[in-house]
Amino acid sequence: MPIENSNGDIYYGELTIGTPGQRFTVVFDTGSSDLWVPSGNWPGTKPHNLYDAQRSSTYKPNGSNVELKYGQGSLTGFLSIDTVDVGGITITDQYFTEARSTPEGDRFRTATFDGVFGLGSLQISTTKTSPVWDSMMQQEKIENKIFSIWYGRSNDAGEGGEIVFGGTNPAHYTGEHVYVTVDKAEHYFQMTNIFVGTIDTNKCSTGCYAMIKVINDIINAEEDCSNYDNLPDVTFTIEERSYSVSPLDYIRKDTTKNVCTSRFKNNDNFWVLGMPFIRAFHTVYDYEKLPTVRVGFAKSV
Repeated sequence: MPIENSNGDIYYGELTIGTPGQRFTVVFDTGSSDLWVPSGNWPGTKPHNLYDAQRSSTYKPNGSNVELKYGQGSLTGFLSIDTVDVGGITITDQYFTEARSTPEGDRFRTATFDGVFGLGSLQISTTKTSPVWDSMMQQEKIENKIFSIWYGRSNDAGEGGEIVFGGTNPAHYTGEHVYVTVDKAEHYFQMTNIFVGTIDTNKCSTGCYAMIKVINDIINAEEDCSNYDNLPDVTFTIEERSYSVSPLDYIRKDTTKNVCTSRFKNNDNFWVLGMPFIRAFHTVYDYEKLPTVRVGFAKSV
């Protein structure tokens, strides 16, 4: 299914909930597992589509209170059950959160999207209910238990990206995917080194932890973009293979204001390779041989 991007930062697509389907734009997030959309008196300052249970013949009540917290936002609401259709795949009796409130000044109030679609596993679900991806597999809606993600660059013409549930699109990568086995719950895997240009950060001899500030200090991107053309690649070593991410992927460049900032973000305990890495490498999540889960990378085109 095609997805769009906003200024090369936010990648989102459409799904419907209910019968007949009510349409929402959602951010696809590999770092969380729950699906939520706004409903009722959602305090958004921008127009948002609101779920209305009374308009759906397949709605089932649950009502359990929910609080979802993200790195840059939070919300409260309650659980409901309904039919979800994403990318032409229909999932019945899917749990999701009807979001009703978010703190004053929270970024979700001003977001250009309606909700968030978590692509993670049941083990990290805040609501402890089956995520949409798990439901697809359990209900045998897909032939192959894999999904793949391609993120286009902000200066690409046409599509902003694509998610394929049940397969891959060879038009968006070159060569073969190289796979690493990951922790099933949170998709963790071990890095062994990180280079910024030719500078060895020496931070991963026993595993990489919070070092985003170190990387960003070495990159030293000028806010006015004056040194953009001379910025180094950042190279991650994963199971003895090198994966280089260029400034095109890790620098957020606002051409209207001529402002450059790094997309690498800090976390106290681990790296989230996230969007800069997926922009550079087409990524496959392989659940074919559970309980083993693999993630594969191939150069994005």
